[in-house]
Amino acid sequence: MTAARSFISTALWFIAAGIIFSMPGLAYLAIIPMTVLAVGLLVDPPEGISVERKLVKTNLRVGEELRVSVRLKVRHGLGFVVIRDALPEEFSLVDGSNVRAFFKGPRELVVEYEYVIKPAKRGRYRIGRSEVLGYHVFGLKPSRWGVFGEETYLSVLPRVSLPKRTRTPVTKSQIPIPVTSVSIRGVASTDFREIREYRAGDPVRFINWKASARKGEVLVNEFEKEGKKTVLFIIDATGSKVGSSVENPLEYSIQLVSSLAYYFTKRNYNVGLYVVGHGKLILPATGSKQLYILVKTLLELEEVEVEKEDFVRAVEGLKHVLIRYTPLVIYVSNLLPERLAEIREGIRRLRPIYRDKRLPMLVFDVSTYSLLERDVSSLILLEKRALRHDLLRAGVYSILWDPTREDVTSVVTKTVRLIR
Repeated sequence: MTAARSFISTALWFIAAGIIFSMPGLAYLAIIPMTVLAVGLLVDPPEGISVERKLVKTNLRVGEELRVSVRLKVRHGLGFVVIRDALPEEFSLVDGSNVRAFFKGPRELVVEYEYVIKPAKRGRYRIGRSEVLGYHVFGLKPSRWGVFGEETYLSVLPRVSLPKRTRTPVTKSQIPIPVTSVSIRGVASTDFREIREYRAGDPVRFINWKASARKGEVLVNEFEKEGKKTVLFIIDATGSKVGSSVENPLEYSIQLVSSLAYYFTKRNYNVGLYVVGHGKLILPATGSKQLYILVKTLLELEEVEVEKEDFVRAVEGLKHVLIRYTPLVIYVSNLLPERLAEIREGIRRLRPIYRDKRLPMLVFDVSTYSLLERDVSSLILLEKRALRHDLLRAGVYSILWDPTREDVTSVVTKTVRLIR
């Protein structure tokens, strides 16, 4: 009650001054602070608060701006109102402010305001309920704090960059996709493959009634599907401890894979994904549903600090997929000199699967070392160029990509020109 003491002290000072200086008018001025005190004690801090928050959408991509509209209503009380939306640290404020202050007078206060935010990293985020603090107009009563409105959940998807439209001369592809790839979703041909158990969704016309009667369960004829080219992304999620939580090899790798996956699925390719470190496998398929599964997996992907898996183990675990689909393998990682032997061994184990002399494999070396000191980054760049030449001698084409100097659109365009 510091404010109340101030009003009482002021009133007593006027009374004392009037008596000392024999000025009744000065003593009468004590009525003012006492009246303010009496009225202030009858008035409550702002209350009867409601907050409504509206967003244009809850699914957006990294770097995409989002406008947030807030409507604040205060029915009772008199004083100042401060409202705040606590934003995740991965979001930056582009326009407006997420903290606002208003004065609540005798009438009901209804205000609307907006602010614009932008995410810097993919993931799932929560914006909590709005925090509101009401201050008494004269500070005679304790302030009132509370949270109002509803929580908001946002899904920030990896940014997708499409290749530039340019005329590409008809030349022999440097990285051909095997034409023997077989689709599990393509149109069935007349080439018989096997008899297997019935699965939900199998056409009735494919049921083998004689075999079903002999076996005592429903069996269907499976036929080879018309060929579709297949791409299998292998992304390295083992910790490289380079860069920040926003700018690091894994985040840029996810952005690159998302862009290429979008490009290939829109062209009716089968696209699959394997995450080294998590052991997460998404079998190759095509269509919008497959793209959704891929993006959802990349959205929730986190870096693995302890390496429980390497490229060689990943190849061994993927042999059944590689044999069935014979896909173009796109390996995305931050390559280090000490891992060259591991990559070579993985390549050696890939070769027996493919009959073509040219191994259908592309390696992306995602490097963010240019963020470090110039001398250190120059030395690392030389090592990575040497790695690139070693891979080329092993029959594998690689692309050294520095996201801080070359955007995703450029590298996707470059990749599309290489692959046909």
